[in-house]
Amino acid sequence: MHVILASAMTSALVLGVGALAMADDLTTLGSDLKGEMGSMASEVKGDMQAEQEQIKENFSETKDQMKADMKAKREHMKSDMKAKRDALKAEKQEMKKSAKAKKSKAQKDATDAAESLVP
Repeated sequence: MHVILASAMTSALVLGVGALAMADDLTTLGSDLKGEMGSMASEVKGDMQAEQEQIKENFSETKDQMKADMKAKREHMKSDMKAKRDALKAEKQEMKKSAKAKKSKAQKDATDAAESLVP
């Protein structure tokens, strides 16, 4: 009976130790999985932050480019309008000169006509 009891005790002891070892392995496995998940989560978080930064930079560059384009367009329009204004001023001056010349010629012709009528 001692032999049976001893072998039963040994079996129970081996199974208990095996169960403890298995529980320890599971705990270690759980800890390892938790560590892996944490590192993966931090990796994904880092990737997301980098992507957000890239999007932010792209948006900022696009915004700056649009501002520069609008400024250039305004400057171009401003210079075009100045050129048109200057052309209109020159045309107006030319018209004034022409009108003045016509008026002067008309006055001269009138004076000549008046002098030719007076004997």
